[in-house]
Amino acid sequence: MKRLFLLALIIIATQAVMAQFRIGPTGGLNFNRQVFKSNSYKYDGLFKNQVGFHMGAISDLVITPRWSLQSELIYTRRGGSYKTERLNVAEEFKSTVGYLSLPLCMTYKQDFKSAYLIMGVGPYLEKLLHSTQTYNINGLNIESGSMRVGTDYTQDEIKPWSAGVKLKAGFELKSGFYGVFYYDIGTSDINPRMTATRNKTYGVQFAYIFSLTEEDRYNRFNNYYEF
Repeated sequence: MKRLFLLALIIIATQAVMAQFRIGPTGGLNFNRQVFKSNSYKYDGLFKNQVGFHMGAISDLVITPRWSLQSELIYTRRGGSYKTERLNVAEEFKSTVGYLSLPLCMTYKQDFKSAYLIMGVGPYLEKLLHSTQTYNINGLNIESGSMRVGTDYTQDEIKPWSAGVKLKAGFELKSGFYGVFYYDIGTSDINPRMTATRNKTYGVQFAYIFSLTEEDRYNRFNNYYEF
């Protein structure tokens, strides 16, 4: 997993020396929930959305006028919470996790005069940076603080790596302003124990993407302000 992450970083660095490469800052809001699945209990409908954020950099490698490879290197805040009562036992759980995330999306752009319609899909890989949790039973705190990171099912509480698929759709003005709705579908189990846990995140993302080549910048602004 670490080798894949390093390879993806090398791909992003390699893009920077190529023509038609664009880059810029990005950020936005996350609405995340965690999905639990267990052989002994069904958690469907219990988990609530938790608000987070993401921020970092986005790059756009233009392949054709309609297709590009967009990559991101962002810090993203995820997490989840639930409350339940069963067999006279009231449980309350909340977790907050922060990842260094690297999505790679193949993106289609449809030209509409001063803007592009954008649709993209691709995998993401992320490394856990920090995590906290609070677990109460019948109003009494059972556990709180940082989660134990690792893959040992007897003692650890969260795995150090996560992966999934990113879907996004939105627009980009030819001046460089970018806004999309996205949905991150966690495909890897982040829980080393018997209960499977996955992140599900949707949100809004904004960016300002500018070109590293003067000719491309001139063409884009000339088209944007053309009447």
